[in-house]
Amino acid sequence: MNSLYPPIEPFFSDTLAVSPQHSLYVERSGKKGGHPIIFLHGGPGSQVRAAHRRYFDPEFFDIVLFDQRGCGQSLPAGETQDNNTLALVGDINTIREALDIQGRMSLFGGSWGSTLALVYALHHPERVAAMVLRGIFLASADEISWFTQGVARFAPQAWKQLTDGMGDDLIDAYYRAVFDADEHSASEAARRWTVFEMQIMSIGTQVPGADPLPAPQASLALLNRARVQLHFLKNQSFLADTSLLDAAKTIQAPTTIVHGELDFVCPPITAWRLNQCLPNSRLRMVNNAGHGGLSEQLAPALREEVDALRDRLLNQ
Repeated sequence: MNSLYPPIEPFFSDTLAVSPQHSLYVERSGKKGGHPIIFLHGGPGSQVRAAHRRYFDPEFFDIVLFDQRGCGQSLPAGETQDNNTLALVGDINTIREALDIQGRMSLFGGSWGSTLALVYALHHPERVAAMVLRGIFLASADEISWFTQGVARFAPQAWKQLTDGMGDDLIDAYYRAVFDADEHSASEAARRWTVFEMQIMSIGTQVPGADPLPAPQASLALLNRARVQLHFLKNQSFLADTSLLDAAKTIQAPTTIVHGELDFVCPPITAWRLNQCLPNSRLRMVNNAGHGGLSEQLAPALREEVDALRDRLLNQ
C-alpha cells in the first residue's frame, strides 16, 4: 500500500436517490474542479473502500466513488429488485448530473467494474475520455463456467467444499440458497460462496491487509453481497444478448488494461482477447499478480497507469 498515494478523506459524501427504491452512497475527494474520474467497484455486490481513493493523484483528479445498487452503504442493502446492468449505467449519469460533472470523464473499473465501464462506454461514448480497466471480466458463459468448474483443477479442495450437496448448477443452487427463508441456511450458503471466491483469489498471491475468511456464521453484510452477486450471475449479468468482445470493437476511448498473470478468478486470456478487439487499447500483464487490485504487485502498476493517464490528459 506504500506504493499508492497517501490516505485522503472525502470533501463530499451523501446518499443519492436514483429510483423510487434505491439510494446510492456517493463520495468525492481529491481536487475540486479537477479531471473527473469515476471508480467502478467489482462484485457485483462489493463496495468501495477508502484505499480505492489512493490510486489517483489528488492534486489532479476529482475522484468519485460510489456503492452500486444494493451494495455497501447504499440502500436498501442487498436489494435485487430493479437492480440490473442498464440501471447501473443510468446511475452513473444520475451521479454526473447530481455532481454537475461536465464534459468527458475517465472511468476506472476492476473485475465486474471493468464490465460496467465497457457497457457505459458503449452507451455513452461521448462522455468517456479514457478508461483504466483491471482484472477483466466480460460476463460470458465461458468465464462463469471457468469459475464454477474449470478452476477446480487448481483448487480441488476449495471446489469440493463449494460443491458438496449443491448439485450440478452451482449458480442456481447458491442463488436459491442465499434467498432461503431460513436465515441460518442463507447465511451459511453466503459464507461458503465467499470462502470459495477468497480462496481462488489467493492462489499464488496475497493481498496485504485482506480480510480473514468469514466466520462460520456469516454477517448480514456478507449475505447481502452474495445475494446481489448471484442475482447478476443467474441473469447472465443482464448481457445475455450482448457479446462485449464484439461490441468492444466500436469503443474508441483510449483504454489501458492491467491484468495479473496469476489471476485465477478472471483468467488472463480474457484481457488478451479484449486487447485484440479494443482499437485504442494497451495491455499490461503484471508478473506474480493475481486478481486483487490492492495486492503489492497490482497496486503500484495501477497507480503508474493512472499517473500515465494524468500525464496524457495534461498534454492534450
